[in-house]
Amino acid sequence: MDGKFLEIARAATGGSSQVQPLVQQPERTRVRTTTSVPADQRTPVVRLQLVDDDGILDWEDVTAMPPDLGRFRGTPSIKARETFDAMELEFERLPPSKITQFLTHRDEKLTPHRGLRRLDGDTKTLRPAEFPDSGQALVFVHGTFSNSENMIAGLLDQKNERGGEFLDQALRRYNGNVFTFDHPTLSVGPILNAFDLQRAIGASEATIHLVSHSRGGLVSRWWCETFDPLARRCDKSIFVGSPLAGTGLAAPPNIRETIHLLTQFSRALKTAAGLTALAIPVFSVVEAMLRVVTSITNLAARTPVADAAMAMVPGLFGMSRVGNNPELRRLLDTPLSQTERYYAVRSDFQPVDPAWKFWRMFRKERVVNAAADALFDGANDLVVDTPSMINLADELKIPGSRVMDFGQSATVHHLNYFYQSDTAKFLGDTLL
Repeated sequence: MDGKFLEIARAATGGSSQVQPLVQQPERTRVRTTTSVPADQRTPVVRLQLVDDDGILDWEDVTAMPPDLGRFRGTPSIKARETFDAMELEFERLPPSKITQFLTHRDEKLTPHRGLRRLDGDTKTLRPAEFPDSGQALVFVHGTFSNSENMIAGLLDQKNERGGEFLDQALRRYNGNVFTFDHPTLSVGPILNAFDLQRAIGASEATIHLVSHSRGGLVSRWWCETFDPLARRCDKSIFVGSPLAGTGLAAPPNIRETIHLLTQFSRALKTAAGLTALAIPVFSVVEAMLRVVTSITNLAARTPVADAAMAMVPGLFGMSRVGNNPELRRLLDTPLSQTERYYAVRSDFQPVDPAWKFWRMFRKERVVNAAADALFDGANDLVVDTPSMINLADELKIPGSRVMDFGQSATVHHLNYFYQSDTAKFLGDTLL
């Protein structure tokens, strides 16, 4: 494992877990605990080891093992600094009553700013500002594994030939009223984020255009359908990689596979794509999910109580692709009359780079565990099922004329849409 990935893990956990390198691979013949241990018999400290097995990362619960087994202690050698074969997370087990508090604190680290911020045309930085009472405004809404700064950074990336031009034109087009909406993504569901967006906008009569990434698309849809069903303010809304009909990644029965996938994803973002700023929040969510699961059961336990862990993270469960998700079901059943305001950007990520070889493990034809549902039934961008990105209701989709579809792409995945010149062009063509 690249030593720099260890640094990402430390930055992502923010001291909530102790992160240690392991010089030698743990024994692969260890017997894993697959049954739930009664709460009064579980130790207060959890130890999990992340092992690199031929490029595929795997978490193992070694809480019951001697604490110095395979553990690196002392000053690392020069060689050890260059490459690590594994790492270990050690943290105190969360009392179930403290899970919401923990998720709230994690949200404060992932999105320390809250509410609306305006894009400064000169510095391209974000600053708190009041929303205009009238006129026109553009609002960016981030997702779970990103933030407002990352969305703007993608458009400003030097390889994005059209991104900077789009922002400059947008600042002129909207008279400087280009905003971002910062909100918590783990401790509350998308519908509550939509209520916060309405509070931030207030009684403004401005015409609003929305550009939403990932879970932010659900926030925008809830706002449009709840607070502006007749499209008097929500004039256009562009969903970028959004789970409009949910994602298998957030389905409770898949929580272990989700942790597995996001762990691989965070390393690939660093090693294959060089997107360290994006890898950190992804691994931060991984650690948060690990802590929630181990607060109620063992990591490897295949029991209903383990599945319930996803429902204890409202921000993720709100985009769960399951029939009994009441929040998403209500949104999909909402009578629609102004569907022409919706647009979408989507991709079917099919990489060829060996650093992404874990990708095939999570598709329907090859799942991690035969007893588990596939994270994705087919096309996906590594986080969201591609068909879900245009589904407004069970029988209603955003038409192709209003969709930027990258098709089967070896390069466009869930976290780099805004780094693509074609995305910036579509935003410009649609909004400007």
